[in-house]
Amino acid sequence: MTMEEALLEGYVFDARHAESIDKINKIFSQYGLTPNQSKVYLHLTKAGEKTASEICKSLKIPRTETYHLLNSLEQKGIIYSIFGKPSKFNSIPINDAMNILIDNEKKRISELESKKKTIISLWQTLPEFHSEKAELSENRFQSLQGRNSILVKIEQMTKTATKSIHVLGTEANFIKFYHTDFVDYLKNTKAELGIVTTFSEKGNYVFEGINLEHIKKLEDSHQDNFSFIIKDESEVLFFVNNLDVEFMAMWTDSKSFVSTLESLFKLIWRKSGHVLEKEDEEFDEKEYEHRLREIEQEKIILNYIHKNILAKKRRT
Repeated sequence: MTMEEALLEGYVFDARHAESIDKINKIFSQYGLTPNQSKVYLHLTKAGEKTASEICKSLKIPRTETYHLLNSLEQKGIIYSIFGKPSKFNSIPINDAMNILIDNEKKRISELESKKKTIISLWQTLPEFHSEKAELSENRFQSLQGRNSILVKIEQMTKTATKSIHVLGTEANFIKFYHTDFVDYLKNTKAELGIVTTFSEKGNYVFEGINLEHIKKLEDSHQDNFSFIIKDESEVLFFVNNLDVEFMAMWTDSKSFVSTLESLFKLIWRKSGHVLEKEDEEFDEKEYEHRLREIEQEKIILNYIHKNILAKKRRT
């Protein structure tokens, strides 16, 4: 079989390339491409100019859908058509395509920002359905699902903090937020920052850019217990591990929860040494163990609340 025949039969990418293709498709989806749009564009980048029929046959996509995909990719500006009988299609170089897709997303975001004032203005014209604004209740609990919703909460906490931001957890807990603005939120907070975490040679990039004076090393014996962020000793974002759904957390302003976690953070902070030095301060082990037992009980409660909220979401 010739290379041309192989291309037409859809053998361009075999099992050896599956992982790379899957990663590319996931990244392309973040740039606004559907899986089939990504498949068509990727095929053209490697196969060269092709007719719609050849693309349809190679990728096993229905003919009508193939034309829709080609038309949408042309509108995005990352492929072009070549006049003829029949017409052929080809891709622009991938570097140029990425720049175009990035510019498209920037324009889309700019348009959304320009409409923000309009939406707020229109919303303010809508009537209230109650005469008095409901007072905020204490001991609120919020279930946060997905990295973006958690990051929004972290941004709110770090930007509005006036006293302290305390972070405790392993690098493995926070590596999920790598390549996001997570570290920038911590660096830019106006409050006093304290982080207790593992600081291995392989994982210290997680908090890269943060002054090491703000970071203390978490002992191995405490690494798998819990992970949380506390703002101003008044609210806490608690990451609950071992759940079926990735990127889930609980936020609460419950005084008892916050107080217990804040006390634990201070105990561990006092016991721990900075990442670049050793400390041998006296430490109340009984008080520490007592706090740990309290945390385990509250962790059970948080898990119960979290799972029940998740179960309700699934039923709806």
